[in-house]
Amino acid sequence: MNTPIITKDKIQVDLSDEIMGFTLKAGIALCCLIGIWGVACIVGGMMSSGPLAMLRGYLTAITGV
Repeated sequence: MNTPIITKDKIQVDLSDEIMGFTLKAGIALCCLIGIWGVACIVGGMMSSGPLAMLRGYLTAITGV
């Protein structure tokens, strides 16, 4: 037979650690969403004009020629 043991220990919670942990997780989630959006935009551009036209447009934007 198992009997539960109840202890009444105080646990110290640091509010700044909790806030920093939450903001880190929220920042990672937002970075993932931005990355997914960027990949979706590149795939959409390649589907509409083709990869060679995108490469030509990219090189034209960089060189100005």
